[in-house]
Amino acid sequence: MPSYNCPFDHLLILDFETTSDGETHDYPFEVIQFSVVPYDVKAKTILEGHAFNKFVRPIVNPILSKHCAELTGIKQESLNAADTFLVVYKQFSEWIQKNGFQERKFAIVSDSSQDMWRIAQYQFCLVRETMPSMFRQWINIKKIFDDGLEDGQKNKLVGKSNIEKMSNYLGIELSGKAHDALSDCLNIAAITQKILEIGCPVTINEMLCCSAIWRNKPINMTVHANWRTDFQAAYNIYHLVLPLTIKTVRNYTSSMYGICPYCKNPPTVCGVVHKQPPRAFYASLTEPCVFAESAGYY
Repeated sequence: MPSYNCPFDHLLILDFETTSDGETHDYPFEVIQFSVVPYDVKAKTILEGHAFNKFVRPIVNPILSKHCAELTGIKQESLNAADTFLVVYKQFSEWIQKNGFQERKFAIVSDSSQDMWRIAQYQFCLVRETMPSMFRQWINIKKIFDDGLEDGQKNKLVGKSNIEKMSNYLGIELSGKAHDALSDCLNIAAITQKILEIGCPVTINEMLCCSAIWRNKPINMTVHANWRTDFQAAYNIYHLVLPLTIKTVRNYTSSMYGICPYCKNPPTVCGVVHKQPPRAFYASLTEPCVFAESAGYY
C-alpha cells in the first residue's frame, strides 16, 4: 500500500469553541473548549482513543451568553469546574509528550485559518503570553481541498460550514454535534483521511507573519462602518488589529518551523518588535474597540 503524500508522522486535528454573545463581533472571544484528535500518518489511522478534549474556564466573560450555550451545548457548570486556558494549555503540552508526538514531526490541522490565526493568537494575547512555536504554522485543510477542485466547483459546494461543504462533496457522513469541538475534530480527521487517500499532498500551507504590505495602507472606515454586526467586515478588522497576519506558504520545510516568514525571527521577537498598529482605524473610533482593548493592543 503506497504511503500518503504527507511529510509528518502525525497530524493533530484541532478545533476550538469560544465565548460569544450573538450580537456583536467586537467581543473578547475566549476559548471554552480545546479539542485535538491525532492522526497517525504511517498507520493511516485516526487515534480517537488518544483524543485531547478539555473545557476551559473563561475569565473576561465567565458567564456564558444564552446564544453561546445554545450554539455549543456547553453547560455553565462544566466551565465553572474547568481550568483556565494556561493550565489547559500546559495539560495539552504534557499530552503531546506523553503520546510521543515530536515537534517538527507533527503538524496541526484545522478546517480554516480561524482557529490558529484568530482564536489561538488572540487567546494568548488575552493571557499576555507569547504564542508558542507549534501554533505558528498549520495545515488549512479547506485550502488543500479547494486547490483540488476544478474551476467552478467551489461555488457549488453545499453546506453552511467548511466541514459540511467538504464532507458533502467527499461523501462523508458527519458524526456528533456541530459546534462541539471534539465532534468537529473527528469530522475534520475523516475529511483529512479522505483527502490523503485521494493522493493530495497534505502539508503546512499557512504561517503567522508579523508584517504585510497591505496593512500599511490607509483603510476606508466607511466600508467597515458596520463591522460590529457584520462578520465579513469584522473579519477585515481582525486582520488589521491582530499583531500577526496569515502568510500562505508553498514548499514548506522543517527549517521554517516557528520562524516568521517576514522578519525571520522566532516567537520571542516576532510580533513584539515588528507590530503594525492600525492607527487609522483606532483614530476613527468613536467608542473603544473591545476586541483590541481586552487583549492589550492599545
